[in-house]
Amino acid sequence: MRTIGKAERALDLMVRRGLSREAFGRKIAWLGGNVEIISRARIDIEAMRLMVLKAARAMDVLGNREARVWVSMVKAMVPERACQIIDQAIQMHGATGISQWTPLASMYTDVRHLRFADGPDEVHHLVVGRNELRAYEGGAEDVTASVVWRN
Repeated sequence: MRTIGKAERALDLMVRRGLSREAFGRKIAWLGGNVEIISRARIDIEAMRLMVLKAARAMDVLGNREARVWVSMVKAMVPERACQIIDQAIQMHGATGISQWTPLASMYTDVRHLRFADGPDEVHHLVVGRNELRAYEGGAEDVTASVVWRN
């Protein structure tokens, strides 16, 4: 959730910068694909929040061991998407984004570090992919998904 908070802060900085700076006679938020970048950032933040909620629910209902697939999904998705949002905020700030004048460079370093500290992304994708393949190989419904939201 701290990582999602950093993504939220980066989006806030991105929007404020986009509405306070002009280029070619227009606010930079309205130039190029910046409106879509802002939109996708908001959508990603909400998706990350829901994934964390679903993983927490799985831990409550199934226990930590059985919820590992959901936890791996979160550990793979959240730092990657947060890095992308922070990077886009840096881009919208230009050189200021990588300076010490904003918290963005430090935030990016912190979040990028998580992709190593929580285990390599490849390991999390292996856990999720293996679970998905097993669900199809066994011909059974994914038990993890159905149990989490039935109760």
